[in-house]
Amino acid sequence: MTTREHLEKHDREIRAIKDLVREGVRLMIETRKDLRALTLAQKRTEASLKAFIDSMRTCGKGAAVRRPYFFIHSSVFRIPSS
Repeated sequence: MTTREHLEKHDREIRAIKDLVREGVRLMIETRKDLRALTLAQKRTEASLKAFIDSMRTCGKGAAVRRPYFFIHSSVFRIPSS
C-alpha cells in the first residue's frame, strides 16, 4: 500500500467517525427534546390528578365529604407531599 493510498484510507475513516459523531449528537438532542416533552406531560398529569383527588374530597358546595375511616386513612389514596 502506497503512502497516498494509506492517507486516503485514513481520511475515509476520519470522515466515517465524524459522521457517527454527528449522528450521535443529533440523537442526543432529539432525546433531550423528547425527555422535556415527557417531563412537561408528567407535570400536567400530576396537577390534573391532584385536582381530581381534591375535587373528590369535597362535595359541590365545598363542604368536605364524610368518608369511612378506612378510606381517609388508606395509604393507597394518599398523595406524597412534594
